[in-house]
Amino acid sequence: MILVTGATGFVGRHLVRRLCGAGEAVRCLVRPGSPGLQWLESHPLEVMPGHLLDADALAAACQGSRKIIHLAAPIHEGRDAWVERVHCEGMARLVEGARAARVERLLMVSPLGTGSSAGLPFLRSRGRAEDLLRESGLPFVILQSSLMFGLGDRLISGMIRLLTRTGLLLIPGTGKTMLQPIWVGDVVSCLLRALHDEEVLDRTIPIGGPQHLTYEEIADQVGKMLNIPRVKVHLSRRAVAWATRLLEGLGLNPFLGYRHLELLEVGTITALDAVRRSFGFQPMPLIEGVAYHLVPRREMGAPRPPSGAERGSRTRDQR
Repeated sequence: MILVTGATGFVGRHLVRRLCGAGEAVRCLVRPGSPGLQWLESHPLEVMPGHLLDADALAAACQGSRKIIHLAAPIHEGRDAWVERVHCEGMARLVEGARAARVERLLMVSPLGTGSSAGLPFLRSRGRAEDLLRESGLPFVILQSSLMFGLGDRLISGMIRLLTRTGLLLIPGTGKTMLQPIWVGDVVSCLLRALHDEEVLDRTIPIGGPQHLTYEEIADQVGKMLNIPRVKVHLSRRAVAWATRLLEGLGLNPFLGYRHLELLEVGTITALDAVRRSFGFQPMPLIEGVAYHLVPRREMGAPRPPSGAERGSRTRDQR
């Protein structure tokens, strides 16, 4: 049994689909009333109601689980004190439940730049949660990922939505912060390998896509592929952050979440061959992912694009 937290989130949905497709026994800890609950219940898995701060629910969810993939994070929450509590107290309780259940391995995904001494609140408290896991004595793997893209994301999908509705390419700040966008399917492939691979055990592994690009270069690629008239507008990060907080507070879906904007403050890059060195495959270039976003909706019943691992790239065993 594999326990997944954050199963209704962006990465969680892609992960759950792949795990169920591979015939794995999956259990998901889900907050009662979560908007993704109906989607989860359409899959062959076990849903357990609960929250990271609910020690009893966590203990019950961990019981009988062999491995845990921890994805839950308060990415839409604006209050730093609450974010820190969910990250740190939630991890402490998850570790306690995992120890009692004698879990074999606990996997976690964080943003690149995460660390207990990071300058930004979200990254700093996430870093403290990582430290709790490293010090727990449990076998672990921590993936620190660059910004992800894929269907349902806030990066490419948000740009496309804003551009098609308004004709605007909105650039926060100078747009020169370096990013390394990685397709969510390739992140899931890394997680699936980390479930079993002994060579990655007890490591913190940075991962990113095969290109270093500025935010503005990413926006330009999206704009060119849409091939519609557009106007590029630079706004201060403070103005974008204010607008994003306002829209999220109203329950609307801005092109980037407030916490995603924090990542644009620091940049999220690592070695271009990071995924290949640790997991043995080459991740998808951005242009392929953008092309998939632009497939007409009537064609969206087509299978998802294969990850780098599934495209037949050389694996560690084939070298």
